[in-house]
Amino acid sequence: MIKNSFDLKKDILVKDLRTRIMGGDYAHGEKLPVEVVLAGKLNVSRDTLREALKILEAEGLLVRIRSKGTFVNLPSAGNGKKILVLLKPFAENDASYQSHYLMPAMQQTAQEYGMSLELCPRTYIDDQNLEDAVATLRNDRELGGWVFFEGLYTGEENYIRALQRSGFPVVMAVCHPGDVQTTGFAGVRVDSKKAWQDGVLALKEAGHRRIAFFHPNWIQGYYHDLDAAYDFLRSQGIYAPELICNCPIEYSVIRKELKRLMALGNPPTAAMCTSDFFAMSVMKIANDLKIQMPERLSVMGYCGYPGGRFLTPPLSTVDLHYDAIGRKVVEVLARADRWFGRKNVAVPEIIMPHDVVMRESTMVKRVEPLFV
Repeated sequence: MIKNSFDLKKDILVKDLRTRIMGGDYAHGEKLPVEVVLAGKLNVSRDTLREALKILEAEGLLVRIRSKGTFVNLPSAGNGKKILVLLKPFAENDASYQSHYLMPAMQQTAQEYGMSLELCPRTYIDDQNLEDAVATLRNDRELGGWVFFEGLYTGEENYIRALQRSGFPVVMAVCHPGDVQTTGFAGVRVDSKKAWQDGVLALKEAGHRRIAFFHPNWIQGYYHDLDAAYDFLRSQGIYAPELICNCPIEYSVIRKELKRLMALGNPPTAAMCTSDFFAMSVMKIANDLKIQMPERLSVMGYCGYPGGRFLTPPLSTVDLHYDAIGRKVVEVLARADRWFGRKNVAVPEIIMPHDVVMRESTMVKRVEPLFV
């Protein structure tokens, strides 16, 4: 059946209002504006709005009270369920892994929602065939959903399919662009590309033009395409191939690279690292080599490791606010009844804010000579 213009507008409005309500634009119990005001805000006719509100009322998302108005009626969250947090095998003992900084906030937020948090090694699923894994997931009646970290799932299709068929909501923490579309799971992430660029620009604005870049040789950088990262450096006039250090986080390798860099005829005045732990290694080796910081070398980290402010000198960083990410991950899962399995409601993909925190490791500004 071909819908007329009125029905099409009504369907679009219903979807828009449903997404706003389930996405948290309206709080539970909040009174909607009167029809004439709301219709004006949404740029629709009162007749279209009235029909859309009837549909949302039938769905239970709105409640009309005579002589009082229309109120938002969100489902209750949490329901005492447990959240299983899937960890890669190395993550449990790796202090630099992101989950260590998200977990405290996740634990606290879960308690606030009346839920519990349990850690679960990835081998819980990986060691089973697909059908057994799905059956294992479905048989846990106390389960409220899953959380797992990071993305880029090539080679892990069996694991992803098991979660997709489990019948439970899944939230990816600190995932990558495109992961939500690839998996169909909800995601909470940062704009890592923009965050990395902002760290670079902070060094440039502090006067640095010769900036070394340290990233481990197993990572795609904070871009999926390192060439795009280099293009950004070129656009800023600060790309220098001899200052790119693609190496593991190993003392001997970083020491060799740092000695090479500082021996250049035009050495770097700053170093941008892909993690605070990489930056801490660079700072330790710089100290061992008697390279003064920040007078000879400014150092910038990336992630916002809480202990960075206690280093000597205190470490500048791009703070990704892992505590806020942890809280948001649990909130999305606790409110999964807003989006999980619902037609015409988009799966959440939330991009969290970041900040560049300038401390003493990058406080010295440098002025480019007029002639080189």
